[in-house]
Amino acid sequence: MALCGICGSQEASFVCHNCGRIVCHACFDTSRWWCNSCSQVTSTVKRGPQVSAAGLFFLAFVLIFFGIMTMSLAPILSGGGVGSVGTVILIGPIPIVLGSGPLGGVMVVLALVLTIIAVILGVVLLRWRR
Repeated sequence: MALCGICGSQEASFVCHNCGRIVCHACFDTSRWWCNSCSQVTSTVKRGPQVSAAGLFFLAFVLIFFGIMTMSLAPILSGGGVGSVGTVILIGPIPIVLGSGPLGGVMVVLALVLTIIAVILGVVLLRWRR
């Protein structure tokens, strides 16, 4: 077994996600998955506010809720006209596409385009975060 790349006295059991060094439990920060050397260097660097996954989930939930409410109330507030709706529901890699109303086809195409943009943006953000 390999010894720790920092202290050199204990058996290494972790790999730093920042520098790739193998380190022991005592020389590893499990909250960030970085070695203590990388954590100390970056702790002195001024960083912006960190957003948690729960905060992003709550923000997404609120935005989706207000979007749905806006789409639901728009036909009523615009004079009682007939509304058109298009939506895409993703269950894993399988899309379910729904549309209704006089402009349902256009709304479905718009929903598909927005879904593709959201998936690409999600992949880019996940890669950027690592």
